[in-house]
Amino acid sequence: DDLQQTFKQVMNELRELLSSVLEQNAILIPLTAPKYGIRGAKIPDPNLFRDAVFVLAVNAQVAIEQLRSGFPSQVKIGPVEQINLLIRNALPGITIHALPVAPRQIPYHAGFAYLELNKQSELWKQMQQSGGFAIHIAGEFPGLELEFWAIKNG
Repeated sequence: DDLQQTFKQVMNELRELLSSVLEQNAILIPLTAPKYGIRGAKIPDPNLFRDAVFVLAVNAQVAIEQLRSGFPSQVKIGPVEQINLLIRNALPGITIHALPVAPRQIPYHAGFAYLELNKQSELWKQMQQSGGFAIHIAGEFPGLELEFWAIKNG
């Protein structure tokens, strides 16, 4: 008889189930606080290198198109063991490209650009033996927010 209460319970249950689906297919990987401009990300399961795509969600107080087009050239991603060498010698890291929309497996945030790491990059094979990812951002992006996601295939 109390439809509002009934539907409230149904909606709460649906939200809980949907969030558990998100958790199973997408893993938010914590990033360490920047040290000398470098953030670190330890991968909880080595199988993710083979079984997942990696997405960097980026927000800053700049136009979204500036993030999509400018951020990939200002970020260097690679194995933690090699990031200083890559920076010092101006070598390319793992390339990233902007996705047209947020992947459906992760929460959408307005104003964020979603960038996928290229698993065909030269450094990708070395990542599987690495202690984790290192991310270095060279440019100025005021109010920078980052989320690093592994999205399981299938």
